Amino acid sequence: MAQLGQVKPTYQLALEIAAGARLGHVVVEDDTIAAAGIKLLKQAKAGRATFLPLTKIRPYRGQNNQSLSYAQGFIDMAVNLVLCRPEHEKIFSYVFGNTVVFETLNDAKSHLGKQRIVTLDGDLLETSGAMTGGSRPKRSSIRFGTLVQGESHEIKSLKQRLTDLEELLSRNQEKLQQKSEQIKQLSHELTEARQSGREQQLKRQQLEKEIQRLQGQQEKLSLQLSRHKQESETLDHKLTIIAAEIPPLTIELQQKQDRLKQLEESHSHSEWQEIQTLIKSQEIQLQEREKELRQTENKQQDINRKLSSLEEKIKENQGKIDAHKEQIVKLENEKIDINKQLETINDKVSKLEFLFQELTQKLGETKKERDLTEEKLTTIKKNHQQKIWNLEKLETTQQERKESLITLNEEQESQQNELPDPLPEVPLLSEIDETTTDLTPHIEQLQKDIRNGQKRLEAMEPVNMLALEEHEKTQERLNELTEKLTTIQGERTELLLRIENFTTLRFRSFKESFDAVNENFKNIFATLSQGDGYLKLENEEDPFQGGLNLVAHPKGKPVQRLSSMSGGEKSLTALSFIFALQRYRPSPFYAFDEVDMFLDGANVERLSKMIQQQAQQAQFIVVSLRRPMIEASQRTIGVTQARGAYTQVLGIKL
Repeated sequence: MAQLGQVKPTYQLALEIAAGARLGHVVVEDDTIAAAGIKLLKQAKAGRATFLPLTKIRPYRGQNNQSLSYAQGFIDMAVNLVLCRPEHEKIFSYVFGNTVVFETLNDAKSHLGKQRIVTLDGDLLETSGAMTGGSRPKRSSIRFGTLVQGESHEIKSLKQRLTDLEELLSRNQEKLQQKSEQIKQLSHELTEARQSGREQQLKRQQLEKEIQRLQGQQEKLSLQLSRHKQESETLDHKLTIIAAEIPPLTIELQQKQDRLKQLEESHSHSEWQEIQTLIKSQEIQLQEREKELRQTENKQQDINRKLSSLEEKIKENQGKIDAHKEQIVKLENEKIDINKQLETINDKVSKLEFLFQELTQKLGETKKERDLTEEKLTTIKKNHQQKIWNLEKLETTQQERKESLITLNEEQESQQNELPDPLPEVPLLSEIDETTTDLTPHIEQLQKDIRNGQKRLEAMEPVNMLALEEHEKTQERLNELTEKLTTIQGERTELLLRIENFTTLRFRSFKESFDAVNENFKNIFATLSQGDGYLKLENEEDPFQGGLNLVAHPKGKPVQRLSSMSGGEKSLTALSFIFALQRYRPSPFYAFDEVDMFLDGANVERLSKMIQQQAQQAQFIVVSLRRPMIEASQRTIGVTQARGAYTQVLGIKL
């Protein structure tokens, strides 16, 4: 939390004391990340931490005592003294609550119990009446950043560079999003084109089968036509023979009739009877010939009718064959167009994927450069803060030395005042013996001063003469650890970039598969149940943190929960999802065990047709007791229970 705000050096101590342990709380985007962090700490046994989710944290809503703003020594509310981003304001409102800042303890103690108060010296007054203060403890390594009026040119340039990198990162992310949308659109078009190509291929195969059937039927009709033509030629030949036999018989009949008249006129009874008998026999033969002629003509008419019918059927079949051939040519042209479109789309997808990879690489480099710049800026800020602290320490030391110097000057003045005025003259060496008696008091005073100086030297002990050597070793160790830390931070940045790239690729692959399966589910569910349905993610922004819902709306019924659906509706919904997955990525075969048990006749027929369509891509083994499903199968095997615990395979007559 401390890294998200900056304060002036004057208020730094007071605000750090007011925040207390909350300075080290970890700020995250939402409660999901907080839960993942707690789980990670448990797994690594790395201790405990407090997380503050931005989406869940509640800022302070209590009433503030407005009268304190006019009190002597009042500065401001603690939360108002922190400079932060707008989205982080509620975090600091939660941390500081109703805490106010006063200049001194004397100004604040008269308002004890009214509101939580902290002073610039770090004294804390609670609303319960408790007061905390004293000497300054060793400050934690977690501190607020400070606002310095005169930032160095390097810091300003780094901040500007960081701003430029963030803008570049934002632009690259926008471009990346646009390219992702284009890839998604092209992938959708590619899927539709492939689906259309598969449908056209299926339609072409059906037309080819229809042409083969019609060609077989045409061959049979041609054989019948040739056979009927042979029969017609035979009958024409017989008709020609009979037609050739009729004129002589007619002439002979006329002669016989003339002869009959002559006989009738001659009144020869016996000869007349013979002739009459001959005439009857000739008439019978003529009737037989005429009857045979009529039968032959009827047969010829039947054959002609059949020939006409066959010729019409042949013409009709030929027309169908020509139409199917034209349709096949049209489908071939459409297939060529679709292949061209597929090639164009594949080229666009390849270019976009290459551009996407370039943008991803550029984005990773930009993020890496941003992280390095942030690390450098953080290091400079730390060094700058350390210099400020050193400066404050030096100022404190300087102040102490000034006070010590004043004390020493005062002591010197007091000692000078104690000296005799004028100072006594130092006797010559030759006169020492004569004046030894007179110097004894001065010698005692000097010895006393020497002892006092010796005591002051002893008070300054012990002096560690190895401190400089230990300082050099510690500095070398610090430099070594700093290099290792830099290496580890670089490796960490690289790992984070790889993780982010893998996460992006995983999300893109999942989204592509999900969109394709969702589109297949919509089409298949509409075909099976004549309703509408779709797939819905519980967490669309991060699908791996949530589940998947099947939203099904059967025809003529409202949207229902799965538990409220009938058995048939549940079966159709589950089968639609299975077929959607199978259409996107088929398996070698599928085994269904009485999936049509809860379906009515119409739904069983639709399901059987769907399985027939899907059987073009995979093999289906279906266990069923329903006639529409059995009749739609390509191969049927009957299984019944034999004697004992054995089963028996039987043939089925459909």
